[in-house]
Amino acid sequence: MSDSVELMVLRLALLAIIFLFLLASAFAMRAGLRRPQTVAPGSQRDRGGGPRLVVVSPANTGLPVGAEFTLAGEMSLGRDSSNGIVLGDASVSGRHALIQARRQGWRLADLGSTNGTVVNGRPLDGRAALLRGGEQVAFGAVVLRFRR
Repeated sequence: MSDSVELMVLRLALLAIIFLFLLASAFAMRAGLRRPQTVAPGSQRDRGGGPRLVVVSPANTGLPVGAEFTLAGEMSLGRDSSNGIVLGDASVSGRHALIQARRQGWRLADLGSTNGTVVNGRPLDGRAALLRGGEQVAFGAVVLRFRR
């Protein structure tokens, strides 16, 4: 092969490598932009006999009254889509509260939210509350009831 043909082959090979790199990068970015699939509240997969939060007053979340969120282990609640329970209302902070299973019941803690977390009319004010069943919990303007 002559030098000019060899140089042309090397240039085409370099262009192919750059193209493959850009293609792989585009697929990786596209996969990162996909939203995680979550179970819609109140759907058949979401209904269970375990502990759950039931929507009493949805504020501007778009959730229907009576929608249920089944609880599991430890879940964060808030407006951000990365939470286990998403409450899309402006009065709810991005990461508003955390609920955790305990032997005695479910521990609910406010995560420094702007509008606070209220259990049966009492603000948490930096301390956690133990939920045992029937409590009404407000996250900003959104009100839920804890059911066992």
